Amino acid sequence: MSNTAHRKFRKEKKVSRYKAKKLCEKGFPVVGYEQNQHVNVKGTKSPYDGDLIYWSQRNSVLYDNLTAKALKKQNHSCGHCGHKFLSDESVHLHHVDGNHDNWKQKNLLAVHQSCHQEIHWSKPKGKPKG
Repeated sequence: MSNTAHRKFRKEKKVSRYKAKKLCEKGFPVVGYEQNQHVNVKGTKSPYDGDLIYWSQRNSVLYDNLTAKALKKQNHSCGHCGHKFLSDESVHLHHVDGNHDNWKQKNLLAVHQSCHQEIHWSKPKGKPKG
């Protein structure tokens, strides 16, 4: 794209080759690996090949540190149902003891959104009176 833009700039009479080069550098800056951090897909892997382990491990880097650690600890499986996480499913962190101020690794469980809802719906909210 930079070369095409450079040729277009050079067609204008008022733009020298140095000016065209500066305009292209400004319009198409070089982005290093540290900034975009794209990781190549391994070999001939495809999201449709059924290799859930590879894709769940690859997608775990999209989550924050605590969620990624919980996923790794659980072998990229749901802590409630045991199924692997698919790429389109969101991962929730469940606090095992119910204390949302306790962010210790032992207290966190990575679960599917639907499993998280099931966990909370099946628990009574308070102690029964009487």
